[in-house]
Amino acid sequence: MNTFINWLDRHFVPIAAKIGSQKHLVAIRDAFASTMPIVLVGAFAVLLNNVFFVPWSLVAGYIGDTHPFIVWAYEHIAPLFDYLSAGTLSLISLYLVFAIGYQRASGENHDTLSTAVIAAASFVVVGALGNAETGNFLDAKGMFIALIVGLIASGIYMFIVDKGWVIKLPDSVPPAVGKGFSAVIPGAFAIGFWGLVAYFFSVTTDGTFFVWFQTTIANSLLGLSQGIGSILIISLLVPFLWFFGLHGANLLEAVLNPIYGQLGLQNIELYTNGARSIADGLSVWVRGSWDAYVYLGGSGGTIGLVLAILFFTKVKQDKEIAKLSLPTGVFMINEPVLFGLPVVLNPIYFIPFVLNQPILAGIAYLATSIGFAGPIVNQVPWTTPPVLNAFLSTNGSWGAAIVALVNIAVGFFIYLPFVMMANKQEEKRLQEEMNA
Repeated sequence: MNTFINWLDRHFVPIAAKIGSQKHLVAIRDAFASTMPIVLVGAFAVLLNNVFFVPWSLVAGYIGDTHPFIVWAYEHIAPLFDYLSAGTLSLISLYLVFAIGYQRASGENHDTLSTAVIAAASFVVVGALGNAETGNFLDAKGMFIALIVGLIASGIYMFIVDKGWVIKLPDSVPPAVGKGFSAVIPGAFAIGFWGLVAYFFSVTTDGTFFVWFQTTIANSLLGLSQGIGSILIISLLVPFLWFFGLHGANLLEAVLNPIYGQLGLQNIELYTNGARSIADGLSVWVRGSWDAYVYLGGSGGTIGLVLAILFFTKVKQDKEIAKLSLPTGVFMINEPVLFGLPVVLNPIYFIPFVLNQPILAGIAYLATSIGFAGPIVNQVPWTTPPVLNAFLSTNGSWGAAIVALVNIAVGFFIYLPFVMMANKQEEKRLQEEMNA
């Protein structure tokens, strides 16, 4: 096992680290991170409405949708949170394309604000506003195009700037004015390029770039994401990267958010419009599914490991680390156990740490597919404790809460034999010290 891990450390980790530092992927990852406040505000607004204030809320399910409180709240409180949702989640793709332009410019030492504005303008020019027939693509539907436009528009802009094709004003001109004029020519190239793209698709398809991309490419990608194979591979890669000290979730965020994040936002919108099950078009697996069912205590489902150590370890220092890790693990933060035990580069825990997540994901996927657990229709903070996360994100599905509890138990029993193995190794070490 040590030989295998050392081989991976020498040959795999450098490649993974290089991919993780690739400038385009870093820009996407950081752009999603910078839009997190907007997503959370909108998600909280939807969550509060879905739990308390609308006729289809969790509370209404217990007291009735004609209860005076529900009737009053739907008229006087729910509209406030609708405004918050409309100003955040309904424009998330526009915010995202702006953030990608900003992050690319920031990482490559260019004017961040001008690059971001040009990227956002290009997104609108290529057809984000849509029309009466298609609707707009400023919400989650436009995420894929937002990524493409954000990367290419900012790339064109920075290329022209690097060529020196800019208007240069005297140093006596205020810096803000000078930057504005220097962005005119590069901005014209970037926006003009996307104007040509929009014109090309209007002539050749009698539609828009958004409609063509959605029907020919995006729907296929989203469909593939719902296959159990894709979900298991991602669930395996996250702890595999973590084992070598690489932040697996962060490295894969550039893949997870554009696909599974978009599906999560679509589930929220569909649920608000009356969808209640997979048969109504809700996705089985979204970005929040990992938080609800797999990252129990953090990457690798380490709440099971912490509990197994607390109950069965004979190694004093391991038990102390588990005691310190339990409070943070309840809120899905597991760096204390990953680096304190450690789990990272520890051959004893390689197998359970890497294989735990795919098993938990498979259980949750099956339970959601057959309707035992409700689909994820709310976006709750990833730090929400296990079980409660599943219950709230599914808007009160007791089946989802049961699945989360079962997964904690499954994780516990997966880790337990390896905790016992660590006990034996410690006993052997102590015996050798006594003999010496």
